[in-house]
Amino acid sequence: LEDIYGLEKFNFGGVGAIYKSIGVVTDDNDEQQESDLTTEGGSSLFDDILSGGSTSTSSGSSDALDELFGNKSPAPAPPASTSTKETSAAAAPFDLNSIPPFEKFRVLHTDPMVLAIDDFFTSDECDKYVQMSIDAEKQQTDEQTPDDNESSSETSLPETPLQPMLLGQSQTVGKDSRSQAQRTSTTWFHYYKGVPELMAKASRLLGLEGIDRFEEPQTVRYRRNEKFTWHLDALSPEEANNPSGSGQRVATLLVYLTDVAAGSGGATMFRDLGEGNDSQQPLKVRPKKGSALLFFPSAGGIPGAPFDIRTLHCGEAVAEDAENEKWIAQLWLRQRGYEPTAPVGNSHGDASDEIGRYC
Repeated sequence: LEDIYGLEKFNFGGVGAIYKSIGVVTDDNDEQQESDLTTEGGSSLFDDILSGGSTSTSSGSSDALDELFGNKSPAPAPPASTSTKETSAAAAPFDLNSIPPFEKFRVLHTDPMVLAIDDFFTSDECDKYVQMSIDAEKQQTDEQTPDDNESSSETSLPETPLQPMLLGQSQTVGKDSRSQAQRTSTTWFHYYKGVPELMAKASRLLGLEGIDRFEEPQTVRYRRNEKFTWHLDALSPEEANNPSGSGQRVATLLVYLTDVAAGSGGATMFRDLGEGNDSQQPLKVRPKKGSALLFFPSAGGIPGAPFDIRTLHCGEAVAEDAENEKWIAQLWLRQRGYEPTAPVGNSHGDASDEIGRYC
């Protein structure tokens, strides 16, 4: 996570971690800490996990993962090239350290790294994000439908300043002409100010001091039979290399807002990443309410390539007889500060007070 993806303080770990201030790790035992994370063969636990070695697992928790994500932290490593460029925003005026570190991690794949965080959202937070999207859809539908009488106008939902916008689809990259992104789902773009839980927890997880590198937060609904075919989240080289732009997408965070039962479709599926010991079966992540999925669409893979083609993935069609619709919240992190374009007037800075109150 440090060497390849530049996340020096992932989950507020690493050297200079914020949790040192509360006595979990102190400067005096840094040398012992580094020694504890080194195996008899001389390689560090972190190196072994990145290389898919014997101390790492493809699912579930283990002593190795407890060491990596728990109270100990790996030896310092230089940040990835994607994170060395300066960002324009100063440190945020809120204390993310008040949010407890995440603990329920599953390493689904090591190279490229794919992680599940099962304690990301509470059930109430999931329900809130689904409902605010449904309310916004009803409001926009009412606005587009002429009222035949006064009573129908009176029953419509009042418009709020933070109402998310039902908008077009996000940019993605298809792997070839036969796998161009084809999406049948519905997407809402949210004000940063309206989703303080998502912005605070995403920054906390990735070890960021602010939110200025995040694209517009989104919620997405997949009804029965709806899907998102094979695509890459990374941007085209033309956009990513624009010197006046925000650079490439370096991380994708999906948060599952509903459960989709086994056998009911709706999984996030990585075509070229094997599941467990069976490399012939694609990695499939079933939606679990409150769980987050984190992967990295550009760093890693072929040196010098503009994106990691191994992260090609799809949103499997939700079965017609599925008990629940599939809902997700999603965020993309850019290399540099990002200028939002939707909804109108959206701003990272406007979210500071709400994030502060949440923290």
